Amino acid sequence: MSTAADEELRALRARAYGPTADIANDPAALRRLQQLEAMRQPRDAAGEGVASVRQTETVRQPDPVSPVQPGRGAMRSGGGVPDERDEALDVFAGVVAEPSAQVAPKEEPAERLAAWFTARTTRILWVVAILAAAAVSAAVTFALVKISPVAISSGAPQIATLESTSTLEIPAGWMGAGPSSAVFDFYGLALVESAGGYYNGSVGSNCLTVFRADQVPAKDEFDVSEGWSYDGPMYTGCAVGTFPATVEVPFDSNAPEELSERFPSGTALQFVYDGERVGVFLDSE
Repeated sequence: MSTAADEELRALRARAYGPTADIANDPAALRRLQQLEAMRQPRDAAGEGVASVRQTETVRQPDPVSPVQPGRGAMRSGGGVPDERDEALDVFAGVVAEPSAQVAPKEEPAERLAAWFTARTTRILWVVAILAAAAVSAAVTFALVKISPVAISSGAPQIATLESTSTLEIPAGWMGAGPSSAVFDFYGLALVESAGGYYNGSVGSNCLTVFRADQVPAKDEFDVSEGWSYDGPMYTGCAVGTFPATVEVPFDSNAPEELSERFPSGTALQFVYDGERVGVFLDSE
């Protein structure tokens, strides 16, 4: 074999057995390598070709190679010694058939970590959702057991709205009225605004006092320094915080005749003073 053929053979062997082997993707180069191996074999010492190939495999430690199939290195029909070239080509054919072992792709550490966090986060959120639902259920149960609902309104209808346009004059100092107190009247009842509660120790501000209008003394005859008297019931309520002044007046023997005639089935009246007007609510049979 010429020097050029030797150089070509070395180059092809490097492509077949070297660290950057790529001859498996070049059928023409593979056939040429087989031809050069076959041409050189008679000149080599016995077993040199096989030893060279096996030595190359030992040094390279290539990827796992499929075992030689039976019969590929069988004896020739005319002799009892296996053909050296066939054996060498068989080894090479195994390398070409499986140039590299198929290794299952390994899962990257980052992917494994992301999968772990996803599963752990899902589990944590599931547990948190259960705990939150349990807490809400417990809170609702506690509220239902410990707090009994009470109606904030009696449901009595509002029958009138009073404006401070009464012609009834209340002397200053009588029933706690001041010079500028708002005065209302309703079917024989007088309602007067005062800064503080006058009766039953009422506390707060924007108070409202309800009494019989026929007991109000004449303004020009009243002298607060001489004292005064009142014969009949009086009812007082004061605003506290956001709650308005509220006064309840029953229908009884002390109710003015005019009121009883106007509401014969009435059992009680409620007056709610919002600081400007008075709402009147009637409770009847």
